[in-house]
Amino acid sequence: MTIEFRVLTTAEDVSVLPEFEAFIWGGDDDRVSVNMLMACITEGGLALGAFANGQIVASAFGFPTKDPHVLHSHYLAVHPEYRGSGLGEQMKRTQAEWCLANGYTAMRWTFDPLQLTNAHLNLNKLGALGVTYHVNHYGALGGINGSLPSDRLTVLWQLDRPRPEFAESFVLDVPPVTPAQIAASEPEAFTARIAVRDSMAPHLADGWVVSAVDRHARTYTLSRA
Repeated sequence: MTIEFRVLTTAEDVSVLPEFEAFIWGGDDDRVSVNMLMACITEGGLALGAFANGQIVASAFGFPTKDPHVLHSHYLAVHPEYRGSGLGEQMKRTQAEWCLANGYTAMRWTFDPLQLTNAHLNLNKLGALGVTYHVNHYGALGGINGSLPSDRLTVLWQLDRPRPEFAESFVLDVPPVTPAQIAASEPEAFTARIAVRDSMAPHLADGWVVSAVDRHARTYTLSRA
């Protein structure tokens, strides 16, 4: 099936995004409204949609940051039927092409470090680096996040140069936990959240970066120059 990628520029274009966002993550309290999407687009942001047979199957939204060369990629949403197809990576690479054509040489975004499939895309496939750990970054989110503290890892993807070389690396373990357990806020999910926070956050604060993940062995690699 042919996927059409579109840069969305008008209120009519982006009107499909809040509903799609709610479908992907559940709930509607934290959807980005059409007026906020348009304000960010007007100031140099990007809303990107992927469509199959005229229906939206993926979206990405980003906005300018305090660093003029960096776009913050606020979210990437992929329809469940298209996950594992490579569409998420295509969306990020299409977003990167737009960035380079519009004066941005890097992208930042956050993800839940317990979601190792997302980590695999961000770190292994795209080559971004985890640079900052945030404790309960967004507050209560609900939906697929359950009632867990919304700890997040910020990654930085340099688009105009290769990754640096690292002199030191080590691995840390991620306790076994599933997306279903996270959404249900099961005790195992809370235990995993605190374990990753306690093991990862101090190292990132001390200059290490997260450079890779093994989603089968459930380990992260931390590195520094």
